[in-house]
Amino acid sequence: MGDFDQYANFFTSGMKVGVGIPMPNAEVFRDWALIHNIEEDLVSLQLSRDQLPVNVHLHVGQILELRGGQDGSGYSCRAIIVTEGDEREILLRLIGEIITDELREFYRIDAFLPIKYYIPNEQHLEILKDEWEARRWKRQEKELERKLQRWDGAIIGTSANLPQERHQEAPVEEEADEAWDTIIPLAANISGGGIRVITHQYYETGTILLLEMLVPGPRRIVDSVVRVVFASRNYAAGKDQEYYNTAMKYVYIDERDRDAIINHISTVQLKRIRQLRERYLFRSAADDVEDVLLSSGRRWVLIGRRAVFTLLFLAIVLIMVLYFKHYSVQHPKNEIEETFEGGIRRYLKKLGK
Repeated sequence: MGDFDQYANFFTSGMKVGVGIPMPNAEVFRDWALIHNIEEDLVSLQLSRDQLPVNVHLHVGQILELRGGQDGSGYSCRAIIVTEGDEREILLRLIGEIITDELREFYRIDAFLPIKYYIPNEQHLEILKDEWEARRWKRQEKELERKLQRWDGAIIGTSANLPQERHQEAPVEEEADEAWDTIIPLAANISGGGIRVITHQYYETGTILLLEMLVPGPRRIVDSVVRVVFASRNYAAGKDQEYYNTAMKYVYIDERDRDAIINHISTVQLKRIRQLRERYLFRSAADDVEDVLLSSGRRWVLIGRRAVFTLLFLAIVLIMVLYFKHYSVQHPKNEIEETFEGGIRRYLKKLGK
């Protein structure tokens, strides 16, 4: 089944779908829309609202996520905006394959990320869930305080009959947490369902860990509770100390954090695909001609070398044949041969008498 047939089976005209619009703060704005028309991989849909929030924008080339199905049997597909106009009416081109919610958690990449993990004193999931929610709430309060501190109460003009307007002091970019600057990034295999890292300590299967991870582009601290599902010795990592391949599955993670991880995976994958396309599909004609000339020159050099080696071999064989032929006719006779031939000559002379 081709991609176009697959798109037609999952997305149909008149269907209500969820739309995920990425935001600058690594969050995803969720809305719903109605599909007006679908033709091959082009989808025309209408958003549910007349105007989007202030911090939510649409532009050509932006990648959105379309979701369909019900809970437990949902699916999604990425789409890129191809036309810009009324925000309620957008034209998208579906890209990639249809991903079910089960497969969505298993798309993964290898990356270097700052990661913290440790064993909590408490191993009861209910207590850990309460502590995890409290940490998330506290972190969100700090984020809100940092955003509010960017604004001052400067007045536009003393003579103007206008209310005070607050001006932004700092740029919109998130302020970096200096505590993460000292964390050395670890080689990790990340996905929407879990993470695999190399640890110096062996963790029993089922061990509960607290894990924090800094996801870039834009920066977002992912706080989660994980369970060890697999651990094995890694002898190739080094011999100075023991290393273990440790796989962990998310037990508690905010869905916005999961979306941030999946968006990072998608961004890295698209970047790698773009690099491959630039390397193999968009090569200039001059490069192609140069490659042809180089390959042609190498071919003639190889033919010339083979011809020289062949002539040299034939010359050596001819010299050896002439040498042995000359040696067989005019080689110097030893004492036994001379005695034997002299005896035969004397015998023939006696017979002639």
